Amino acid sequence: MLETEILKRGDDSGNGTLIKYTSATGAVIKAIGVPLSWKSTLGPTWCYVIEGDDLTLVDPGCYGSLSYLEQGLEALGRSLTDVARIVVSHGHMDHDGSCPPVIRKSGAELWAHEMYGFMLQADRGDVERGWRREVQGFEAFEHSETMTRAMEHRELNHDLVLDHPVTDNLQAGGLTFYHTPGHSPDELCIKFDQVLFSGDHILPLITPHPSVAMSYNSFQAKLPSAYRGENEIYGLKALLTSLKRMAELDGNLTVLPAHRAFFRGQFNPIGVGRATEILEHHRNRCHELTDVMKSGPKELVAITREYFSDRELEEQNFFLAFTEVMAHIELMQEAGDISTQGNVASGNAWSNGLGPNVLISWDGTDNFSGLIDGL
Repeated sequence: MLETEILKRGDDSGNGTLIKYTSATGAVIKAIGVPLSWKSTLGPTWCYVIEGDDLTLVDPGCYGSLSYLEQGLEALGRSLTDVARIVVSHGHMDHDGSCPPVIRKSGAELWAHEMYGFMLQADRGDVERGWRREVQGFEAFEHSETMTRAMEHRELNHDLVLDHPVTDNLQAGGLTFYHTPGHSPDELCIKFDQVLFSGDHILPLITPHPSVAMSYNSFQAKLPSAYRGENEIYGLKALLTSLKRMAELDGNLTVLPAHRAFFRGQFNPIGVGRATEILEHHRNRCHELTDVMKSGPKELVAITREYFSDRELEEQNFFLAFTEVMAHIELMQEAGDISTQGNVASGNAWSNGLGPNVLISWDGTDNFSGLIDGL
């Protein structure tokens, strides 16, 4: 594990906190807790600073929080103009939102997975918004502050140039890159010295939100040719496959995640074994969803509200809950554990066979568990 030193204390969640990590080999990594620019209980995005001949930032943080990043660098004796390279773990706005202003001020090179370059140009919001409009409960999310910021973020990032498209297993600039899709199709884990920067792929205390496999059907024709053959980048199956792969890395690696590395006044150290714990969490969620479906056929919205009955499902929370459930249902569907009742020809079903008017029935099997074991 790494030696840790708090250089500056921020709030209890870690916002504004500066940390110094030192490995057994003497490698030093510093971390800046960059707050989100909207109300959230998540805590900051941890921007990791690698100093050497050139200054590298891993995930510069949230759109709208540039001043916090700038203040953090100044407290470390550096400035935005010192940044030579930005490495983005994936293209969500709490990770790459500060890329445009940092690059404008520093001229830094942008490194990310090659799928990130596709996502910068794709009209993802318009494509995904089509099926969301059919779901009762999504309207509030579409008009929420989160979505407004997401649309602004896409517009601001549209002109970014990906200087160094990264592919799986690439070793360059002192880093080794692993493509770990599932939470996002462009997700990277990045190895440096005895550390694995995990973005949102491996997190302490919480689990990454899976994408839905149906998104692959929406974008397949527009994807780079290497990704058009079979879906290996969207959905829970992709996430679990990536988690298994990272769990097999050197067990002495320390994972530095983008969230919750330091939270509520304490460090939350994890290794790659945490990936297996997250996988088992999702297996257990599949089992729990079968309990919800035992009483008979239900629509996705009904399953979601019953499964998360202990939570307020409004705006972003409803979106996260609904897509979380759909990702697990998609996996169970592939495993042959569920049946659906709906007329695809009438337009009541989406490309994944699910939809707002489609009834889902559990067939009494748990083939999903064997599917997970076989990944």
